[in-house]
Amino acid sequence: MSDRSRDLAELRAELARVARGGDLVERTFEVVALVEEVAAPLGSHPVVVGGMAVYLWTAREEFVTYDIDVVMEVPRELDEHLIALGFSPVADGRHWRLEGTDVLLEAPGAEVDHDAVIAEIALPSGRSAKVLSRVDVLLDRLDEFQATGHQIVGQQVLVLIAGLSVDEDTALDARAAGRRVGAILKAMRQLADDLESGRAHPESDELHEIARNALRAEYSPRS
Repeated sequence: MSDRSRDLAELRAELARVARGGDLVERTFEVVALVEEVAAPLGSHPVVVGGMAVYLWTAREEFVTYDIDVVMEVPRELDEHLIALGFSPVADGRHWRLEGTDVLLEAPGAEVDHDAVIAEIALPSGRSAKVLSRVDVLLDRLDEFQATGHQIVGQQVLVLIAGLSVDEDTALDARAAGRRVGAILKAMRQLADDLESGRAHPESDELHEIARNALRAEYSPRS
């Protein structure tokens, strides 16, 4: 057995072990850290995005997802390495299920935004994993909420806004216009203030109206 094959065999055994761990967040990031070990030599670096990134920054149980969404390039050699680690390709070639576990790894995109900030999470094992920053996760959620008006996404936006530091708030303001989410950010900040003052949480229809008005403001021709 070659050194490379032995390394992959060892990583496969370690992956199978951590994928059955108890804590969902720790398990998720340990899986991503082990994928990074085979991806990094190929120039690919998985970055956790989506629901698990929201959960990491909010610690709100209602936002938990069990799929692991990452942004990373997937050259053919990396796909082969993932299979060697015990992943089975699913559907469109950008989804892999880890055999014998409930782990579903998804890579819906190849690159994060050019100005995205990536955080590095230190893990108990000594490994580390990359995740989209709180500000970038919020920018993505604002964009999705503006486009869809979905209630759960709106709730995520409100919780993410509530937890921003002063520096993060400043960074968010600086980047919102470039992402064309300035209007929805302003509207959701106002809603967050109103909720803090005691108003009732909006129903789905109101959230859709907030999203439509912001989208109209961002994309209507300006005189």
